[in-house]
Amino acid sequence: MLIKEILFKQMAVLSALMGLVMGVITIIPIICNLSFFALFVLAAPIILIYMKKMQMIGILDIKQGAMYGAIIGFISFLGFSVSFVPLAAIIGLIYKGSFYLGISLLMRSGFFVLITLIFFVALLSAMMNSFSGLTTMYIYSQIETKPEESQTDIEIKE
Repeated sequence: MLIKEILFKQMAVLSALMGLVMGVITIIPIICNLSFFALFVLAAPIILIYMKKMQMIGILDIKQGAMYGAIIGFISFLGFSVSFVPLAAIIGLIYKGSFYLGISLLMRSGFFVLITLIFFVALLSAMMNSFSGLTTMYIYSQIETKPEESQTDIEIKE
């Protein structure tokens, strides 16, 4: 099961853009929990459905849905971290009593600790999005008509 290079690039760009946008949106206190949930669980279904609508990908089985979901989850969380961590650290340094003070303290404790934490949470996001991508492709396979089902004309003669 090889992934084509152009498909991987398209998926990586879409995932990174979604992560960057969600990182900026998550700074807003009112919707931070909802946007983080959407990034952590719904990133793969959103991107996979978008790619299906734009005909970037064809018919997928559930294994491919799980694999693509994991890739989308990992890359989207890395994109999220690129935009969220600096913004949260700046807010934490300016407003000492804010929720984001922990991020600025984490940055002071060491760059290696921060990178390790981001990597392992990205793995967790990959697992969650892998399951949601698998579920999305299963539901899509139940709804979508396959070409061989709709164009079969078999006559059995005895």
